[in-house]
Amino acid sequence: MRIGFVLRWVGYIVLALATLELAARVDDFVKHGAPLLKPYTINTLFRPSPFGREGVPGARFGKWQMNALGYRGPEPQAGRSNVVTFGASETFGLYESPNREYPRVVEARLEEVRPQTYNVVNIAIPGIRIGRIGYLERALEQTQARHVVVYPSPANYIGTVTPFCRQPSSPIPSSIGMADRVRLFGKLDQLAKKVIPPQTLSPVRSVMIRWANQKQAPVPRVPEETLNALREDLNCVVRAVQQRNAVPILVTHATYFGDKVAPEDEALLLAWRRFYPALLEEGFLDLQRRANDVIRAVAAEHGLALVDAAAAIPRGSAHFADFVHFTDKGAASMAGLIADAILKAPSLPATPPGTSNPASAATNNAPVASQ
Repeated sequence: MRIGFVLRWVGYIVLALATLELAARVDDFVKHGAPLLKPYTINTLFRPSPFGREGVPGARFGKWQMNALGYRGPEPQAGRSNVVTFGASETFGLYESPNREYPRVVEARLEEVRPQTYNVVNIAIPGIRIGRIGYLERALEQTQARHVVVYPSPANYIGTVTPFCRQPSSPIPSSIGMADRVRLFGKLDQLAKKVIPPQTLSPVRSVMIRWANQKQAPVPRVPEETLNALREDLNCVVRAVQQRNAVPILVTHATYFGDKVAPEDEALLLAWRRFYPALLEEGFLDLQRRANDVIRAVAAEHGLALVDAAAAIPRGSAHFADFVHFTDKGAASMAGLIADAILKAPSLPATPPGTSNPASAATNNAPVASQ
């Protein structure tokens, strides 16, 4: 009798979870046209490639839409000069409203000043290090870009002591796992982010960080070799861009915290550290300062345009949705700075005759492996 009682309640729980899972799938289908049976998360926008990861041409998840080249955003329009934005999730866009990520706003600002002149092609991939030159070179070949905006993510270099430029790369295994196959997980995660304050999750994050550091002692500061790796990768990017007759524009990295962490923001800093547990909290802003000095130095050495976003964008929740990702207001501030830099940066001579039209590449070139 006791076993029957337990089995009956297990059956009720399974039925309830199955009903919620079905409701989540129907909700995605009605709101977004999502497939009922296949995985439907942000990870479905990407696939493995010889350069690491690339976007899936035509893929869609919620507000995120990949074009025919596998880059976020609309198709490039023929007869316009292409601007490429290269970076990680801050450039790809996470929390902004649809079409309010900074590359789209840059394009809108440029359109206001010089109508029908520019496309902005957002080649960003979450988690990418700018030293993945093969991925960048393929994008430059596809788009024949005239300007390339480079927004490095210093934290992605934590744990790195050698440049990524010209290192052999291989496909990153698909990140689609069990959590991507159960829609209910995604719905609960979205709900938790909206209603649970960061301070409430701090004890859980602390445990996760300690668990990740079982076999290593966290360090208070990244070594100078890490900054040297970033410097060499930046130099490699500049060379690759200039070899293709395009103009590089470097951007310093802005964060929610600015120059210091206020006591009330310590929970948010811990949330950032959860992704990079090997570095103690005090090392993050130190890394930011040193990395931004490297970006400024590389721009000065090459005589490049520099957008000092770290100095220009105010700290706090008005401009940042979390530790590094923008709100609509933050993306608009970033876009204004970058659009001004593009308009001021002299364009190099056009691509020699015989080169394929950059916009037609979006429709006629089947994307090969990237990143």
